[in-house]
Amino acid sequence: MSYAKEMLDAIEAGQMETAKQLFTQVLAHDDDETQYNLAEELYALGFNGQAKRLYQGLLGRYPDQGDLATALADIAVSDGDTDAALNYLSRIQPGDPAYVQSLVSAADVYQTLGLYEVSEQKLLEAKRLAPDEPVVTFALGEFYFDWGHFAEAISAYNELLAAGTTELAGVNIEARLAASLAQTGQYEDAVAAYEDVGVDALDLNGRFELGGLYLQLDDPAKAITNLQAVIDSDPSYANAYLPLARAYEAQNQPDKALDTVQAGVMVDDTNPTLYALGGKLALSEDNVKLAETYLQKALAIDPEDQGNMLAWSNFLVQEDRDQENVDFLDQIDRSGDVDPQIYWNMAKSYDRLENIKKARENYLLAFNRFQDSPDFLHDIIDFFQSTGARAELKAALVRYLKLVPTDDEMQARLDELNAETD
Repeated sequence: MSYAKEMLDAIEAGQMETAKQLFTQVLAHDDDETQYNLAEELYALGFNGQAKRLYQGLLGRYPDQGDLATALADIAVSDGDTDAALNYLSRIQPGDPAYVQSLVSAADVYQTLGLYEVSEQKLLEAKRLAPDEPVVTFALGEFYFDWGHFAEAISAYNELLAAGTTELAGVNIEARLAASLAQTGQYEDAVAAYEDVGVDALDLNGRFELGGLYLQLDDPAKAITNLQAVIDSDPSYANAYLPLARAYEAQNQPDKALDTVQAGVMVDDTNPTLYALGGKLALSEDNVKLAETYLQKALAIDPEDQGNMLAWSNFLVQEDRDQENVDFLDQIDRSGDVDPQIYWNMAKSYDRLENIKKARENYLLAFNRFQDSPDFLHDIIDFFQSTGARAELKAALVRYLKLVPTDDEMQARLDELNAETD
């Protein structure tokens, strides 16, 4: 029995001190092939230091063996030493059987350094040298997927599938293709690709992606089935709670949507969007106290987000807390792009506070954006009527009735106004 075999047995038995002693014997007595095989085993087990020492000794004896340099580069990457990794890889020259693999490994290193263009050049060179090698095509696909160049990733994954390669490195190629299609907005094609894989073959990430796609395609029932399955399998899968809550909301099940949000914030209390949705749902369920808590949490997490600001303002308007709403909205920087809803909310609160000048000013600021909104026109009609602005009132009524010609009450208002001016 070789010392290498004895060492592996000692490691398996948890006898680390014995394994350490046997390693010395490996270096002194085992042949090179045995040492090479042991290095592979040790690296796979996470014993990087010992594997590195074996590979370095072998490289010293076989300096032209490119696979040894590649192995040492992989260990260097694992240890976070990218400079050493690139130095090892630079020793491998064209013509070496390990050269293509060295290009792929170098691409990985450059990608970790954020040098995507250099990484791409290495992979394209590997592809030129080994156009039919699935590992190279897969590396290109994964690189483009991580870089966000999904059209190129789709091309690589389709090439693999056309050649009959459906899985590499534990990655389901069809599922990766589906994820890429989804990123380019090809939702129906993405769903078809996921369905080709089969739900049972999808991991949690694939099931999550599929659920989100069904939500995009306005099929909340199937979205719920898949997203709920993710959470049932792993309740700590934080990203699934928001789309699942939205799916329940789309199914007109606000109680289940709110329950989902409440479960979600127990897993992730840093997601302002989840809190904002919870606030909206709590209001729909007449749970004002919970709504206020959630909306304030959303605002506290991301106070610069106009969506969170507006959600809080909408709540204040709904609860007739008009002075508080005006004070809050007055703090918002309106020097740049401003959501016109801010002006509408200001107008409603100023109107109820009987500050006619400010209410009018804000209604007019909101008008261009909301002139085709029946709800807005309804509000501004009430305002113009209460302030005696007859010309503006008539114009608003005419515009409103073009949008909602069946509103008899508004038609009666217009008829009355016309009769008064005849």
